[in-house]
Amino acid sequence: MSLTLRAATADDVGAIHGLMRELAVFEKLLDIFEATPESVHEALFGATPAAECLMAEWDGVPVGYAIYFHNFSTFLARRGLYLEDVYVQPTMRGRGVGQAVLRQLARIAIERNCGRFEWTVLDWNQPAIDFYEAQGATVLPDWRVVRMTGDALTQFAEGGKVIGA
Repeated sequence: MSLTLRAATADDVGAIHGLMRELAVFEKLLDIFEATPESVHEALFGATPAAECLMAEWDGVPVGYAIYFHNFSTFLARRGLYLEDVYVQPTMRGRGVGQAVLRQLARIAIERNCGRFEWTVLDWNQPAIDFYEAQGATVLPDWRVVRMTGDALTQFAEGGKVIGA
């Protein structure tokens, strides 16, 4: 049995989309999952890709993925590597796949002279928190994710009345 990590190609879109859907189910967020194979293709392999994808395969079969992109640290005046998603199928956990994916992304961050490698984790996902901390990561207690989507985003952008403000 062998693990292979490689950059995703357009031929992987179906597998990526399927794994993304599995992640949405795992995170209990399927109700907001809107990605389609077409939107995944455009985001990763279109004219202006928004992110990159690392595939994890076990004996040639996709078992996980990581979606990542660059952000920027004002205080470091350097770009960082932001991990949007990392997912390993439950039957493959405990075999070193997740650790190998994180190590490969850390290597990419170093090769690209990134000042940071960061990501978020759901506060209820204690197994993931424990895993990340065991790898040497720090879960920042003082930061909260701020998000604006849908109607609130549109209303705010158009200068209209913001509901609840």
